[in-house]
Amino acid sequence: MSQHFLLSKKARDFSLIKLLNWSDDDYFNFLKNIKFKGEGSTVCSECGAIKPPRFLKTRKQWRCRDCDRSFSLFSGTVLANSKLTLRKIVLAMYLYSSETKGISMSQLSRDIDVSYKTAFTLLHKFKEAITQTEDLTPLKGHVQIDGGHFGGKPRSGQFRRVGKPEDIVAKIKLGKSQGAKRSRISRANLERKKRNRRIIINLRQLGPKGTGAVRTICRVAMAEDEKHVMSLIRRFVEPGTYIETDESSAYLQCSLGYKHETVQHSTEYSTIDGVNNNQAESFFSRIRRWEYGVSHRMEAKYMQDYANEFAWRENTRRYTQLEKLRCLAEKVLTSGLSRWWCGYWQGIKRDDEMLWEA
Repeated sequence: MSQHFLLSKKARDFSLIKLLNWSDDDYFNFLKNIKFKGEGSTVCSECGAIKPPRFLKTRKQWRCRDCDRSFSLFSGTVLANSKLTLRKIVLAMYLYSSETKGISMSQLSRDIDVSYKTAFTLLHKFKEAITQTEDLTPLKGHVQIDGGHFGGKPRSGQFRRVGKPEDIVAKIKLGKSQGAKRSRISRANLERKKRNRRIIINLRQLGPKGTGAVRTICRVAMAEDEKHVMSLIRRFVEPGTYIETDESSAYLQCSLGYKHETVQHSTEYSTIDGVNNNQAESFFSRIRRWEYGVSHRMEAKYMQDYANEFAWRENTRRYTQLEKLRCLAEKVLTSGLSRWWCGYWQGIKRDDEMLWEA
């Protein structure tokens, strides 16, 4: 059996100790080389002039020779006007990209010594940069598709229901747990569950045999039905692609323009011929571990942000640590201005959730 990538020496090409030993100039040069690909290609973020600007060394900024405006590494990006030091920003990028199941805002606030509010908006700006720079070219070759329920976790009932003695004895004989169950959830909790429950539909393109999925695209919908599924497939999957799904009736029309095979999850995990939906299921496994062990909740309003984050984590799971850090830094430095998180704590918030409309 081959060694897991995270246990290999290649995955440890860049450590937190190395990062903490960097000087302020090292942090600046690291981000500058990613954003501008070298000093000779520095472009003004205000007017787009390519004439080499003047560098203001003490302020770590440039001044355009055409429009005479100053700009920095983060001008025009989701981190524009950030007051954090480059050291803390790069350290936050490292911690965010290195965690396979995500990092909580409270943990980051302690790690880099910032307030919870600062850590909250910083991590969400990372998610926004990932969303803005998402690769939406159609998937092709071999694609697996599945939908999963998220959000709207009901609270258990208030009272404990103790089973009948004869039922408890029967469970003990069968080796089953005989613990008392809670009563049913209240009507109010049930309504909250229905109101906050969403479906994340993920489409995963598989690579060569043994490499798993190489690209993932996710969208949040109100239902996993034929209307939503087929609109996603027509937008994100090339015609003629080989598609594997489960037996849900939502995928009945996949055979129109695509080669479609299913696995009956009610009786098997994989068919005799090897048809399965394992890569699509593995995506849900990762995001559920984050929901249960890190965040402990998933709001419907920002569920698309979370889905995009874990699609990126899946796409980069075989990257080395330095490659992950560079990838995240490039997304942040090439994104546009933040539309959702600039002024969040002053009341400027997103109006609606990002739902896929069929």
